[in-house]
Amino acid sequence: MTHALTRSRLEAAVADAAADALGEAAVPTGKAMAGARRLAESVSADPRVAPALEPVSRLKSQTLRGVAIAAGAPLVVALGKALGAPIAESAAAELVSTLVSLAGAAYAWYGRETTTRPLK
Repeated sequence: MTHALTRSRLEAAVADAAADALGEAAVPTGKAMAGARRLAESVSADPRVAPALEPVSRLKSQTLRGVAIAAGAPLVVALGKALGAPIAESAAAELVSTLVSLAGAAYAWYGRETTTRPLK
């Protein structure tokens, strides 16, 4: 089940909540404010909306994981060179590092494009 907040989901949630609120008919201004607050709470608590409003931890963020992968690959090669690992000096290590960095960048981009929730 996807938790992406779409316009149609939000419209359906607000329409349902507004219909419930309007069912209570015309009320004095003080009660109207209370009703409006209940309406807002109802919309934000609606199971079609609530998952998209919950923050995601930084460790579960596709964007931040992609950035870590993209930045980590060349750092591993640099660390290998600093420690004198012969494989880190090869062109293959540079190629693999570049490919992993590109994959990490693509994953970060995908995470950014598909995000629906703020970070914690």
